[in-house]
Amino acid sequence: MRIDFYLRFHTQFGQTISLVGNIPSLGLNDANKALPLTFFNEEFWHCSIEIDPSEYHSLHYRYVFTNEHGERKKEAEKERIIELKKNQKDVVTFDTWNDGSLFENAFFTAPFTDVFLAGSGAKNRQKKPDKVTHTIKIKAPLLGSHEAVCIAGNSSAFNNWDIDKPLLLQKKGNWWVLETDLSDTIFPVAYKYGIYDVKKEAFVRFEEGDNRVLHYEIPADKKILVHDGFLRVSNTTWKGAGIAIPVFSLRSNNSFGVGEFADIKLLVDWAKETGLKMVQLLPVNDTSATYSWKDSYPYAAISAFALHPIYINLQKVAGKKHSQIIKSLAKKQKQLNSLPEFDKEQ
Repeated sequence: MRIDFYLRFHTQFGQTISLVGNIPSLGLNDANKALPLTFFNEEFWHCSIEIDPSEYHSLHYRYVFTNEHGERKKEAEKERIIELKKNQKDVVTFDTWNDGSLFENAFFTAPFTDVFLAGSGAKNRQKKPDKVTHTIKIKAPLLGSHEAVCIAGNSSAFNNWDIDKPLLLQKKGNWWVLETDLSDTIFPVAYKYGIYDVKKEAFVRFEEGDNRVLHYEIPADKKILVHDGFLRVSNTTWKGAGIAIPVFSLRSNNSFGVGEFADIKLLVDWAKETGLKMVQLLPVNDTSATYSWKDSYPYAAISAFALHPIYINLQKVAGKKHSQIIKSLAKKQKQLNSLPEFDKEQ
């Protein structure tokens, strides 16, 4: 099968775009072996590949920008996936560059997807049309629990801008997705996303900016996939306070003169009670290089992975079997905990 990639991206002379992915022809995710795109027109860059669907279950791909000085930068989007099936139609993708500077990307990191924004966006079911020519996707991170992404446009398939009957997209993973049939549509097609309150069954508002446009009528023997980036609404509505603290400052009565990993639980409990949403720990990696006071500098880590043994909770490590050893250190523990400042050497 053939896959054609079209990327919306405006460049200057000397700048280029390439494509990396999880297959050999796309460099096996190595940006140095990326497949170059060619300038198509003022709006798009283009390239195409041939792939055997029997060899791969899915294609994962990203775009790479190279400036006029040869400096490369991968886009921030990591969820461009094309599912591959035997006897599948050829695919044409229309993608929007996701720049790493877009702060909306922060809302698709684990703290937000797994905790802060878990369950955001209203679930809804839409009847899949008998024939699907276009699969349209967009991301919208900060919707309310009763809100869904909708779409309206200047074709009957998009209900001719009727905001009382907009098409609702379905939440699939981090994408809002619409599968639709545009085979009888006259191109170009103008459309816009909006927000719909499922509970009130009411249209809320359109996204900001100009209309989006699908320019090209694609032959019926091809499947079209559109990645439209982010919903263009204010994404500055989420606010959260947090605390940044070094572990050694978490000293408790059970500590040995220094905060310990076990004390992080106490910090989390306190943060929850006070309404703080985030905890940032200063460097916790091992700095034991000279075994002297010089090792107290927390940023001189000897490893990016090994945690510092000074933060181990001795009672937890000793357990019942060696509890007597810890009891014999009770006087020393009291002495260290009574110090006005953390004494790393002791």
